[in-house]
Amino acid sequence: MNQFHSTVSRRDFMKGLGLGVAGIGAASATAPVFHDLDEAASSTKAVLKRGWYVKERNYGDYGIEIDWNIMKRRDQRGFPNWNFGVTMNAYPEGPQAFAALKHAGEEATAEKAKEFWPDYKGPTTRDEALGSAFEAMSYGNSGYCGNLVQGGTSTNLPAHRPEEIGMPKWQGTPEENLLMIRAVFSLVGLGPMVGVAELNEQTKKFVWDYMPFQTSARASTGPNLLPAIPATAGQRRIIFDDNATESYLTEDPPAFHLPSAQRYVIATHNLSCDEIARRGLGAALGGCTENMSYARVAYAKNIVEQFIRGLGYNVSYGHDMQPALAWDIASGVGEHARLGQTIGSPEYGGLMRTHAIFYTDLPLALTKPIDAGFTKFCETCGICAETCPVGAIPERGINRSWDNNCGQNWADDKMEGGTQVMFNLPGYKGWRCNLFKCAYTPCGGACKGNCPFNTIADGSFVHSIVKSTIATTPLFNSFFTSMEGILHYGKQDKDPESWWNSPDEWHIYGTHPNSLRQ
Repeated sequence: MNQFHSTVSRRDFMKGLGLGVAGIGAASATAPVFHDLDEAASSTKAVLKRGWYVKERNYGDYGIEIDWNIMKRRDQRGFPNWNFGVTMNAYPEGPQAFAALKHAGEEATAEKAKEFWPDYKGPTTRDEALGSAFEAMSYGNSGYCGNLVQGGTSTNLPAHRPEEIGMPKWQGTPEENLLMIRAVFSLVGLGPMVGVAELNEQTKKFVWDYMPFQTSARASTGPNLLPAIPATAGQRRIIFDDNATESYLTEDPPAFHLPSAQRYVIATHNLSCDEIARRGLGAALGGCTENMSYARVAYAKNIVEQFIRGLGYNVSYGHDMQPALAWDIASGVGEHARLGQTIGSPEYGGLMRTHAIFYTDLPLALTKPIDAGFTKFCETCGICAETCPVGAIPERGINRSWDNNCGQNWADDKMEGGTQVMFNLPGYKGWRCNLFKCAYTPCGGACKGNCPFNTIADGSFVHSIVKSTIATTPLFNSFFTSMEGILHYGKQDKDPESWWNSPDEWHIYGTHPNSLRQ
C-alpha cells in the first residue's frame, strides 16, 4: 500500500479526516463524501483546479470586513519600513529601543534556527557571498533597479507605437486581452496567478494620496523618465487625472499623474524559490531569494510596459502606489492570511513573492475575489506565527481584529491630526504583522516558507482532497494543522547547507517547474 510521504496510511488519513463511519455522516452535508481514497482519486473533484472548490465572491466582496468610512487614501510620507532611519525614528519607544529590538531579532533568528536544525552552524562564506550578490543588484543598489521602489531601468529605445510603424492599434476582447497578458507575464517570469480588478470610486481608496518617503515614481509607458531621483521625491502626490492618457510627473507641485482611463488594475507576483524558502531561517541564503525576486520583477515590469505601449495602450507600474495586498484580494489572486503582509494563495500558499501591480487602459476581463477557505483556515492554524522568531505575526488564538499590532495608537494617526505615520493601516478587520519587529529581522521570510498550503503540484490527489475539504468543511481545519507536523508541506526540515548539495533542487530561478504551469 502506498503511503503519502511514507508516513501516513490511507486508513489513518481517512480516520483522522473524520471519514470513518461516524465522520462521514458528520461531513456529508457540506462536503463530497468518499468512502476511501481510491474512490476520491477517481472523482473529478480530486483534481486541483480553480473551479469547484475555489469559489468566486461577488465583485467588491473581499472576504474581510472593511469600514469604508475609515479606509481612505493614505499619506505615506515617512512610512517605509525598508528605510532603516525612518523606521528607527518612527518606533514608538524611540531609536535606541528600536536598535535593541533589531539586535534581539538577530539573536532570536539564530535561536529559532537551532530549534529546526540543532547542528546548523550558521551561514558559510558561500551563503554570505550569494546573499550579498543578489543584494547588490536589488532595491536601489544598482542601475538595474535604479529607481528604488518602482524598480526598473530607463530605455533609449521605447517600443514603437503602432501608428509609428503603420500598424493598427491592437483590438481584442477583454477576455482575449487577459489571455494575451497572461502569456506575456509567463514569458517574463510573472504569474501564474494573474488577476484584474477595476479602479473605481471605492477602490481608489487603495491608492496612496502621497507616496512613501524616498520614492521615485516615474512615467511608465514612454521615454520621459527622470535622469535622477529628485529631492522632492518623498513629497510626491498621486493625482487621478481625467484629461491625461499617459502618466506623467510634475515638479511644481511634485506629483505623479495617473490617468483615470487606466482603470484596469493587473495584480500578479513572481514565485518564491521554494526549496530555499523552506530553509529561510538560514538568513543569508534565504534573504538572497527575496532580493532576487525584486530584481526579477524590475526586469519584468519594463518588458510589460513596453509591450502594452507597442499595442497602442498605456500603463503605469504601481509597486509603491498602494498597499501590496489590496489588489491581490480584490482581483482574486489570493485571500487575506494570518501572515498579514503576505497574500494567501490556495494554489501556492505563502510562496508568491514580489507583487507587481499595473494600471492600464488596455481593456481586460475582470476577475472576482475568491473564497477557498484560506482565511478561515488561518483562524485555527498559526504555524507561520510559530515560525516567526520575533513574534511579529499574531499567534494562534488571536482572531481577526481592528487592532494596530505595531504598538501605535490609531488615535495618534497623522492623517487624523495626530503625530505619527501609521505603520499599519486602519479600516479593515484582519490580522496585521508587526512591521517594526519584522522589518529588520534576518529570517529570510521563514514564515512564508512554512505555510501548510505550500504544496508543490505533483499529481497527488491528497493535496486536492485536503484543500478542497478546507474550502468546504472548516471543521477539519484543526486536524490538518496538526497533520502539518507529519506531512511537511512547508516545514523547515532541511538545513541551508543541504541545498548546495542537492542538484534536484536547483530549479531555474529556484522555483519548482510544476508550480509554473499555467
